[in-house]
Amino acid sequence: MAIKAIKAIKAIKAIDDYVIACRSYKRATVFPEKTYRMLSHNGLTDRLYIFVANKEEKELYEAALKGQVYKQIVVGKLGGANAIKAICNFFPKGQRILFVDDDLARFFTFSEDGTYTKDSKVLHRYIEDGFDAIDRYDLGAFTFSFLSNKFYLKGKPFKEFRPFILAGNFFGTRNDPALITTKPYTSHADDSQRTCRYIDKYGGVLVYWWGGFDTQYGKEEGGLQASGDRGSAAERLKKTEEISWHMYEEDPLIRAYCQEPMLMGGGSLYSLKLKTLPQIRKAQAERGAPLRHATWDWHSKKPLDS
Repeated sequence: MAIKAIKAIKAIKAIDDYVIACRSYKRATVFPEKTYRMLSHNGLTDRLYIFVANKEEKELYEAALKGQVYKQIVVGKLGGANAIKAICNFFPKGQRILFVDDDLARFFTFSEDGTYTKDSKVLHRYIEDGFDAIDRYDLGAFTFSFLSNKFYLKGKPFKEFRPFILAGNFFGTRNDPALITTKPYTSHADDSQRTCRYIDKYGGVLVYWWGGFDTQYGKEEGGLQASGDRGSAAERLKKTEEISWHMYEEDPLIRAYCQEPMLMGGGSLYSLKLKTLPQIRKAQAERGAPLRHATWDWHSKKPLDS
């Protein structure tokens, strides 16, 4: 076999073997106890790339993770959206990337009979299934519901393709910068903008209902709270309102699929929330976007409906 052909095969295998990319800022002490511990518990740290804001941060993370397994600590750029862009620029287009935030304390799951596992070790199986499904059926991206109360999960399938928020703190997709990256000022609500793009292109997002991650949205020290993306505690309400309205007025996809900016996080900040499913379906029809739906039970590799 020609050398060029061998290199081509190796390149294909590389982008088909998923990597884990974590953006982190000022959480050198938090990250090892949260996302890193969770990934280590699941045997996944040998796939992990950590993206930090500068050389000083890199040194802090290297010291905090001394003797621990990971692939590489990469210096990117300050800001949540900038970090996502750095990740997309670092890996080749088409690479399977699992994007994770740095404050995911535990991965939890429910079994088919409803048994709750608080600190699960089967994340790799879900990730492989997710990438296989989005490639096989051209679904774009996958995430989890994050719902830990069985009351709200009653009647839900194992997984479902539908309009759903593509959670910024955990999602898997092929590297496509045009879909994934957003402008620097959008860091606070970049997941809403990204979700709208996937809904408009693919028709929805693949969501695993019976699992998710324990996390403290907007409460952990560091991250967007420290980078300036949401402003100081005193100015957070005003700044997130300005950011959300700017995004809403600038982006027709956000206006099509999201409600007007509203107070969230217990009234501590403004954000962009998806419209109701009937409203989204109406907007999709008006825009000529794909109208697709599929569900899978616990044992099925093929969708039950489409």
